[in-house]
Amino acid sequence: MAQINDKILLTEDEVSKLFNINKHTLQRERFNGTGIPYVKLGRRVRYKIEDIEKYIKANTIGGHRYD
Repeated sequence: MAQINDKILLTEDEVSKLFNINKHTLQRERFNGTGIPYVKLGRRVRYKIEDIEKYIKANTIGGHRYD
């Protein structure tokens, strides 16, 4: 059964505030096809928490990797 975090979609503003990522950085990375995976619902852009966490984990440099 899916966790609730798998079902929550965050807006660009929410991701920007929660993870301290500039909104323009998110937009630029989407345009370039890089960065956090996103969901496109019509004209709306949403981010799955699971995808954000995987992206952060995959791009963590140094220290210990936690699986």
